[in-house]
Amino acid sequence: MMKIRPSLRMYFFISMVLTGVITVIAMSIVSVNFYFAGIDFSKSNAMAISAYKEKVENGKANKINDFIVTTRWQDLPNEIQTHFNQNELVENELLKYIVGIPLFGPPKEGYFVMMIKRNGETRYISSMFNSELDKVQRPISNSNFLYIFLIALIAIVLLSLVPFFILRYVATPIEKLIVWAKQLDNEKLSQPIPHFYYYELDSLALIIQSSLRSVQESLEREMRFLGYASHELRTPIAVTRTNTELLQKMIQKGVTNEKKLIVLDRIERASLTMTDLTETLLWLNRQQGKPLPLKTVKIGELSQQLASDLNYLLIGKEVEVMIKADDTEQKLPEALCRIIITNLIRNAFQHTFDGIVLIEQSTHHLCITNENKADNTVQEELGFGLGLELTERLVKHQRWKYKNNKTDNGYYVSVEFNHVSLKHKIGR
Repeated sequence: MMKIRPSLRMYFFISMVLTGVITVIAMSIVSVNFYFAGIDFSKSNAMAISAYKEKVENGKANKINDFIVTTRWQDLPNEIQTHFNQNELVENELLKYIVGIPLFGPPKEGYFVMMIKRNGETRYISSMFNSELDKVQRPISNSNFLYIFLIALIAIVLLSLVPFFILRYVATPIEKLIVWAKQLDNEKLSQPIPHFYYYELDSLALIIQSSLRSVQESLEREMRFLGYASHELRTPIAVTRTNTELLQKMIQKGVTNEKKLIVLDRIERASLTMTDLTETLLWLNRQQGKPLPLKTVKIGELSQQLASDLNYLLIGKEVEVMIKADDTEQKLPEALCRIIITNLIRNAFQHTFDGIVLIEQSTHHLCITNENKADNTVQEELGFGLGLELTERLVKHQRWKYKNNKTDNGYYVSVEFNHVSLKHKIGR
C-alpha cells in the first residue's frame, strides 16, 4: 500500500477549502433561518393586525385578506383543526405546519394559526395554502432559494479556486528555492543568492547559504589542520623513532647512562615539540583572538637543534651543512618560529642533492642558503607546497616580512620576525 507523504501545500489547500465550505454552509443555514424567521415575523404581525381589523360574530368564520378569523376554535377550517391541537396554542405565538422541505423550492402545503387575546376577547386566526391548487399564495418563492443556493455554490467554488491559485503562485518560488538549495556547491556558495520574489524566501535562502558556507569553511579548516599536522609532526615523530631505536641499541650494548640521557633528552624534546606544534596548529586553525605566549628564543640555537633533528633527510646525499650562529635572544612565539624554521630547513635539505646548505644567524637575522652542484631532474615534492603554504600563513598572520626568490642553483627566502630578518635559499 502506497503511503501518502505529508505536504504543507496539500494541508493548506484542504484546510482552506474545508474552512470556506463550512463557512459558506453555516452562513447559508443562518440565511435560511433568518429568511424563515423573517417570514414568520411578518406573517404573525399581519395575522395579528387582521385579527381585529373587522368585527367577528360568534359562530362565523370571517375571511380578512388571506386569513380566516373566528372567535371559536371549532369554527376554524377542518384542515387547521386536523394539523393543530388547541391545547398547544400559546397567546400571540404563531404555529405552523409545513408539508415538504422548503429548501430549494416552495413547500407543497402550509398551515398557520395564532391565538390572540385583547380586551378579554379571544380570536383565532389561521392561514393555509396548497401550492398545487393555489398558484398565487406562495410564502416562499423558487427564486429566493435558488439565489441562496447559487450564491453558496459560487462561494464554495471561489473558496476552492482562490487557495489553488495562491498556492500555485507561492509554490513556484518555493520549488525554485528547493532546486537552488539542492544544487549548492562550493562555487555557488560564493555567488549572490538569486531572487525568489518573496522577502521571507530570500531570507531563508540567505540563512541556508550562510549555514552551508559556515559548514564548508569548517570542513576546509579541519582538512587544513589535518594536512598541517601530518606535515609538521613528521619531523618530531621521525626524531622520536630514530632515537628510540638508538636508545634500545645503547641499552643492549651497555652504553653509559650519560649518553643514554642525551638520547632520552632528544626524545623528550621531540614529544614537547609535538605538543607545541599541535596547540599552535589548533590555535591557527580556530583563528583565536588571543596571541600565543612569548618566550625567550635564540634563533641560532633553535636553528642548530632543528637542523640536527632534520639530518635524516640528508641520508644518502652528498650535502655539506654549515651553520654559523651567535647567542642573540629575542621575545618571540617559539612554536611559530619552530614551524617556520623547520619548514625552511626541511625544504633546503629535501631539495639539495649534491651541494651545500648554509645556515647563518647574526643578531636578529637568519639566512639559510642552499646550492646544488649538479642539475638533478629528480625532485622531491614531499610536503613542500603544504609547508610553504603554512609558512606564508603564519608569517602573514604575524605581519612578519617574507620573501621567496629563486637563484641559479637554488632558492632563498627572507622573513622578518618583527625586527628579525630570516633569509633562505632553497634549491629544487
